[in-house]
Amino acid sequence: MRREHRFAVSCLGLSLLASGIACSQPKLAVCDITQRACQQAVYYHDLSLRGDAYDPFDGLPPVTVITENEYRAQLEQAAATAAQSGPSPWDEAMVLLHFTTNNSSASASADGGTNNDGGTGNATIDDEATHTYAFYDSTQKNVTIISHPSQTGSEVEENAMITLAHELIHSLQDVELNLQKSDFQTSDQYFAYDSIIEGDARFYETLFANDLLDLGYTQSNIIQAADSALNDYYTSLGDFQSSMFAARALVYPLGAKYEATAYHSGGNAAVRHGYAKEPHQMVGFLVGPDGRVPTVTSGEVSPVPCVSSLPTSGDTTGADQFGALLFYTFLRGWGVAHDVAFATAQTWTGDFLLVQASADYATTAVAWRIEFSAPPPTVIVQALSATGELKVSASGQALVITVSDSATPLAWTADPACP
Repeated sequence: MRREHRFAVSCLGLSLLASGIACSQPKLAVCDITQRACQQAVYYHDLSLRGDAYDPFDGLPPVTVITENEYRAQLEQAAATAAQSGPSPWDEAMVLLHFTTNNSSASASADGGTNNDGGTGNATIDDEATHTYAFYDSTQKNVTIISHPSQTGSEVEENAMITLAHELIHSLQDVELNLQKSDFQTSDQYFAYDSIIEGDARFYETLFANDLLDLGYTQSNIIQAADSALNDYYTSLGDFQSSMFAARALVYPLGAKYEATAYHSGGNAAVRHGYAKEPHQMVGFLVGPDGRVPTVTSGEVSPVPCVSSLPTSGDTTGADQFGALLFYTFLRGWGVAHDVAFATAQTWTGDFLLVQASADYATTAVAWRIEFSAPPPTVIVQALSATGELKVSASGQALVITVSDSATPLAWTADPACP
């Protein structure tokens, strides 16, 4: 899975226990991942950490090493290809809701969004080319390593090894699960699938870093380590350029918390069994400090308002469910405090987002209805309405948010048969 990846370790000051997971693995030597011996060392350590009793690749999956300039050229080509199709109503809708910015990814929708990881500007491409050490491509079934000759030192090599450990986990997952499966009906389902896949890789990446850097994580304190890393994300959401970008970043630590909890209860076998019962909506991953797992009760959502003067068929419209995770990061982006946003997202029971556009794509209208198991706090309506960009109404246990780029007010109607 092509992902820019940077590893950050929370210093917990935890003591190393004799029975801990760190003691069960041989000491790793820092090495250069562009060299095959180093690649093999990382791969076999991954196998050891996961408790795999067999080697599905008989040594090492296919690995290609390219230069930073070659990777930058690939990113530029991909951006140019994506730009040829031009903007869509969904792209504009995501910007109107502040899900994305004009410089960030267009959409994570399962019904036709671009689903890119980052923006297409030169600055974004340069940043990704500079900071990506490796990625796994599930279509080509190989790992690509990016060589950065100008980056030297043990810290660079450590981060590169940890990243490679993460990507090699994806190669192992692909043998077991087939990562090319794409039967997602909604963005919420995609986020949930991504959380279990990336959470698995992030969790074992953390165990790998534990052995490499002597972090002191054990089976007894691994949940505390996962919570600490997740809290770091919650407190730094302002550093992300958009709600969508923040949501995509959060699937890693949220999934890792899910896997750490499984590992704490039953080791590697429990992690494997987790794939049979993982949540299919993101609300199931939003477990707070109290350990309470939100009840997943997603069902039919009442119709959202629509605009009778805009088409509701063909290429100009679409609908999607984005789920509790994006709702949480959306609230944070509009200035709602973490505690309020998280607690409200935990009560999510369903949402429905409709995008409409005029036949010439000159006007886009968006309506989003989110339903909860309890009435949402009034401070949320106040925060979302503060700038006047969004029209927000609360009715019982639901929020309805509408926005458009029309120069004149649109005539919204609640008639489900609209137009």
